[in-house]
Amino acid sequence: MIPGIDVSHWQKEIDWSLVKKADVRFAFYKATEFPPGKTDVFIDPQLGNNAAGTAANRIHGAPYHFFRTHVPGEYQAIAFIETVRDLPFSLAPVIDLELAGKRGRQLCDQVLAFLLRVEDAFNCKPIIYTSGSFWRSYMIHDKYDNVLPFAGYKLWQAQWGFQMPRPVYPFPMASFWQYSETGRIPGVITGVDLDYFMGDEIGLLPFLCLNRYTKNKPPAGERLAV
Repeated sequence: MIPGIDVSHWQKEIDWSLVKKADVRFAFYKATEFPPGKTDVFIDPQLGNNAAGTAANRIHGAPYHFFRTHVPGEYQAIAFIETVRDLPFSLAPVIDLELAGKRGRQLCDQVLAFLLRVEDAFNCKPIIYTSGSFWRSYMIHDKYDNVLPFAGYKLWQAQWGFQMPRPVYPFPMASFWQYSETGRIPGVITGVDLDYFMGDEIGLLPFLCLNRYTKNKPPAGERLAV
């Protein structure tokens, strides 16, 4: 397994050279979200530093969007794409699913709209971050057919502790595992989430997504039309 971390502005400014020396091989960093009741996108204050720091130290990095349900999924995708399209990330981008005001097919449709728009922009399938309890409670919601469209995506699963994640339908297993929210890593002054990629360097190759955004630029101002 390959060690990694995930961070946001809550970790403050990170010394990525020390993180690299600690043998961290990949990092997911927060990019965007739409705060509750807001239709203006929030951009993580440390996004630029984290993207530049991971790239400069040859740590595979990827931005993530914290998904909420009061803004349509496609518009969340547009804002995310506009924010990260010039960043030097090298892993597939991530949608973070852990809060929802909708469930079942209604939620799945919005999540899928986000995924398809991001996939089209960067020509790689985004990674889905969630916990087993969230997925079973909000995404499946007593029906299995509505989650079949996610079978082609890879899962980053949160399950803290020493027990490896139990599979959730329709994913055969988690590709990434967030196993702690209280880790300590040189270069990070706060606690930090710890992760594993559940494979080796060769297994990581399909997740590489060098950002060469060149197409499907949304019309100016489109992300504000929510």
